[in-house]
Amino acid sequence: MSISLSKFAPIAIFASLFSLGNLITLDSANAYSVDFSNGDFQSSTSLDGPAGWTGTGSTDIGGTYSGVDFNGTNQGIITTACPSGNLTLCLNDRNDDPGTNTGTFNLRTQDQISASPEIAALQTQLGLSANDFSIQREIDGTPLVDTEGNPLYRLPKEGSAIFQDITITNDNNRNTQITFNWDFLTNDGAGSLGDKDFGFISLAKIDENTGQPDISFAPIVISLEDSTGSIPTASGNNYQTNTSPYAAFSDDYDLSTGQYRVGFGVIDVDGVGNSSALLIDEFLVEDVPFEFTPSTGIGLVLGLIGLKKLRHRFKK
Repeated sequence: MSISLSKFAPIAIFASLFSLGNLITLDSANAYSVDFSNGDFQSSTSLDGPAGWTGTGSTDIGGTYSGVDFNGTNQGIITTACPSGNLTLCLNDRNDDPGTNTGTFNLRTQDQISASPEIAALQTQLGLSANDFSIQREIDGTPLVDTEGNPLYRLPKEGSAIFQDITITNDNNRNTQITFNWDFLTNDGAGSLGDKDFGFISLAKIDENTGQPDISFAPIVISLEDSTGSIPTASGNNYQTNTSPYAAFSDDYDLSTGQYRVGFGVIDVDGVGNSSALLIDEFLVEDVPFEFTPSTGIGLVLGLIGLKKLRHRFKK
């Protein structure tokens, strides 16, 4: 069976208008926008005001930390280390890291924030639910359960975080891409029940009218890295274990128009005797770049044929 070009032309013309119309819509200046600041931590070194970021607990914006730097002169730094002094969670000058002086790895002489599900002060600041840091225990990838088959969870104790509210305008339902670079440092180690400190990124939607979490959006918490191996003896001013090189993270999310709270932090799990840290740099939020898929390619080819035919008709 054959199809004449004269019969094919109307289809091609329609395809051209449809395909090019979609491209114009996708590329519209008002279709997608993101409002956030200081993603590379270069424009301000103070965790308030123009910095874009708010810090809670042991947090800072600074340069090389524990011998690690990534890009430019600054990065976000977050630890679970106690300061020197009798504060809420660090009573009696608690020394997190035996072998070092009290407060060695604390950044702002501020106490960590409770992350236990019973108090959940850190979760509240990040717009999360009380159990969002309760990650199921596992051994060698096998989830652990109790005698009745119920999941066993790690017990989050305390933590620190930095966070920022970003505003997304997404008229065309484009996916949102979040990228950043990170490094996890620790003086801690993992026991047999998966009692590991961990660094995380969190994402919650905030109701712009009330400032409270928007319950229509399920909060996201992603563990970036755990403390692993035996617990070392800390010494000096550097963390003993760098569990990964400065790594790149990139993932896409279906985020509608609204305000979102992005958080980065570290959680002490089960025991609080050894601290960990998370370094963050090059944070970026943008719409997923336009992809030239096979279906898009067919549409564009048909579009070119149709426009050529349409042009030919106008010349007659």
